Amino acid sequence: MALTIARTETQLSATTSFQAMDNLMASTVSSSFVVPSGVSRMVSVDVAYTADGAEESAALVRFAGNGMSDGEQYVCCAAIGATTVGNNNYVSKDTDFNVISGNSIEMSFAVTDASTISATVVATFA
Repeated sequence: MALTIARTETQLSATTSFQAMDNLMASTVSSSFVVPSGVSRMVSVDVAYTADGAEESAALVRFAGNGMSDGEQYVCCAAIGATTVGNNNYVSKDTDFNVISGNSIEMSFAVTDASTISATVVATFA
């Protein structure tokens, strides 16, 4: 059985520094979550993000905390270029990150060029 954990951000003033993802749509949630019991791996990560107008960037999602048994891990998002109508991208990445049930992981987001973004990240565990 697969279990998912999701985090979102809307109109985030993203920078080159990692910022914790602490929302789930309209709800504010903890930026870290407990790895579900009975799982040992993060098997995939889905990321969708968009930037306002003529902004451009490439992004990384970081997974860090004592729930990541091999240390922090990263997932790269497709770069988005400048346009006057906005940018969107989606990436689905198969992963094989070892995790520790009952321990914590924090999802955080950073971009190469400061921009206003909205993002959704879903991690799947098995």
